[in-house]
Amino acid sequence: SSGINAEYGDHYDMEGLLQNVEWATLMFFAGLFILVECLEKLGLISALGDLAADFIQSIPPDRQLASAITIIIWMSAFISAFIDNIPFTTGMIPVIETISTQTQIPLAPLVYALAFGSCLGGNGTLIGASANVVAVGIAEEKGYKIS
Repeated sequence: SSGINAEYGDHYDMEGLLQNVEWATLMFFAGLFILVECLEKLGLISALGDLAADFIQSIPPDRQLASAITIIIWMSAFISAFIDNIPFTTGMIPVIETISTQTQIPLAPLVYALAFGSCLGGNGTLIGASANVVAVGIAEEKGYKIS
């Protein structure tokens, strides 16, 4: 509490506290979560899950697990480079659940593949990971332009 008081003033200085909030970053993330929810409501996320499950089912059963892991890792890595990995991963959970249910592949390896691919892809661009977005916001606030 004393650290917060030293940084932002006393607890009655709400205006000073709110001025230090990274509003642009918060709005960016809110927009991304809204985008992912819209994609889910439109049925695009479930359609992606059905498409991936159908493709994986067309692969011989002894290769389905390795194929599913590879597909999820690279698909999530590519998409996470352009869509922040937190809302993307949240939106992809129903997809991997669909894949697991329709193909009888265990869910755990698919979850690990999604986590690994999303983290890998998040390092691909500035908007790919939350830490990148926050770092760019702080750098611009301090006068450094990162593009």
